[in-house]
Amino acid sequence: MRTVKLVERGDGGVVTGSRQAEERPQPGLLHRPLRVLEALAGMQQPASLLAVATAVGLSKASAYRVLRSLQDEGYVDHAGRRGYRVGSRSIALASMIGPRPALLQRARPVLTRLAVAAQATATLHLRSGEHRVLVLGAEQNLEPQRRRVHVGERAPLTSGCSGRAILAHLPARDAAKVLASHTRGGMRAALERELEAIRIDGYAFSFSENHPQFNGIGAALLDPDDGYPLGSIAVAGPDDRLTEDALRRLATPLTSACNGFAAHLATLLGPNSPARLDALDVTIQDFVETAGDD
Repeated sequence: MRTVKLVERGDGGVVTGSRQAEERPQPGLLHRPLRVLEALAGMQQPASLLAVATAVGLSKASAYRVLRSLQDEGYVDHAGRRGYRVGSRSIALASMIGPRPALLQRARPVLTRLAVAAQATATLHLRSGEHRVLVLGAEQNLEPQRRRVHVGERAPLTSGCSGRAILAHLPARDAAKVLASHTRGGMRAALERELEAIRIDGYAFSFSENHPQFNGIGAALLDPDDGYPLGSIAVAGPDDRLTEDALRRLATPLTSACNGFAAHLATLLGPNSPARLDALDVTIQDFVETAGDD
């Protein structure tokens, strides 16, 4: 008769000696995706398959199957040979279930004041790798063709005023990677000239770009200590009312609001905010729904 040695686990369960030798105790099938996602969110990103597998005690094959499943559902993004990062669907989910009242109390009034002043929509965006993600919005309901705010909406940093406001202030090496991935030929040279103008002016324009018949202006949320772009705030509305001249008149209140709120955002992230951003992939995952849904 074969004897199987049972070894007690730290949680009170048991595993066979042979299994213990092969691999650390594995979480159940339902727990694995949550464990993997939680581990990935706290790692420097993109994270390699081996790093994720080691962090949760899975074999590379098991970790790959879990990551692939999460990727198929949009909870994880695969960054090629660089590894994996938290995906936009995870960010949207986090924004719905984990609000921090103190942050909401500071952010929502900022957006509401801008929306009221412009009679338009004001939105807060944070960086997610080579994209920006909308995490909070305030909208005025006076416009029949108003733009609805969708938390979790994602677009490349090269697209729209909210993304380019962030891109313009990224370190040159990081910006070059984004441009290489999302621009081609002469388009890159033109965008590089625009980014230089954004750095000088302090804001970016968007004309019927991400949303047809809607114009916008965006400004970056810069860390007061090192100037690193933590995110952006944008104001957008119908193009027949928010003309370029009208947008320019919003530049001063917008940049002033960004300068004020950036300090609170940097405090949330703590020291070395660029590294913290990379670890989380996107920050303030706890902003909840839009002002219009209250």
